[in-house]
Amino acid sequence: MSRRRPLPEFFRHAPFSRSRAMADRLPQSRLQCADVEHLGYGLYRDRAAPALTWADVGLDEPPHGQGPGFLRALLESTEGILSHQSAAHLYGIPLPPWLAGGPEGGHDEDDDRWKVQVTGPGMHLRSRREGVAGHRRRLTAGDVVVRHGLTCTSPERTWLDLAALFRVGQEEHLVVAGDHLVKHPWGDGGRRKPISTPARLRDALYQSPRFKGIRLARAALPHVRVGADSPTETIVRLRLVDAGLPEPDLQVHATELASDPYPADLGYREVRIALQYDGKHHLHPEQRAIDARRDAWFARHGWVVIRITAEDLQDDLRDVIWQIKVHLVRLAA
Repeated sequence: MSRRRPLPEFFRHAPFSRSRAMADRLPQSRLQCADVEHLGYGLYRDRAAPALTWADVGLDEPPHGQGPGFLRALLESTEGILSHQSAAHLYGIPLPPWLAGGPEGGHDEDDDRWKVQVTGPGMHLRSRREGVAGHRRRLTAGDVVVRHGLTCTSPERTWLDLAALFRVGQEEHLVVAGDHLVKHPWGDGGRRKPISTPARLRDALYQSPRFKGIRLARAALPHVRVGADSPTETIVRLRLVDAGLPEPDLQVHATELASDPYPADLGYREVRIALQYDGKHHLHPEQRAIDARRDAWFARHGWVVIRITAEDLQDDLRDVIWQIKVHLVRLAA
């Protein structure tokens, strides 16, 4: 009995495509051996290969449920790139539940929203691949980048593609996505560089040929701001403006001291009103102690602190809006 030919080193660490195997002169018969798992059309993996997980790159599981290694092989075999929701996942862009929940949440697994989104030059991607939603588009070199080892649309192109997924009146979701891309996220040692900038989003929008969602993108872009650390902060800002209040500033400090340790999520500097959103993590004793010190710091410097909760959002911020208006009237008297 002949000895089985070992798989080349490359194939022992991640899924691979048939085209890659053929290019490395691996015969079709070798792909049918028991140590090779057939993942789908033209995709294989060494059964002993460790699976790279999303947790390894600091991301949650995507709705389509496929791992990074599988996607790498998929893109190689289709010559496409990840786009739309799948690219948004690589950037950590927050999406509404109906677009990011996935079939495990009770949605139809045949719905294109829960599939891997791949953009390529031909429509064959849609018809030949189970679990893949294909998009036909010619992309420029600037539209294509590599993130977490996967080829995908650039942050700016991804934001424009997301505009096609929302309807008129849903601009809020696109503003949330834009705010995420332009924020300076916290990292070890402080704030990191943003994924994109408002100027780059604007250039991508106005240099792009017409596309589905262009009007929504044009409506959302003027509302994108640097400084929102969470989708909730963006939503609160937009709701306050919709209520006829002035637009609050983001990441507001009580003083101008460089050592000022406690920024408020939002606020009105001129009238010294600080707005703090208290999410679930604010229920932990350690965080509550930090919040108490933060609020005391603002109060010591003559600020009014208004704390906002999820219940306030469910009530369209009615009480919060009323409190702000009361303070504004008092200061104007």
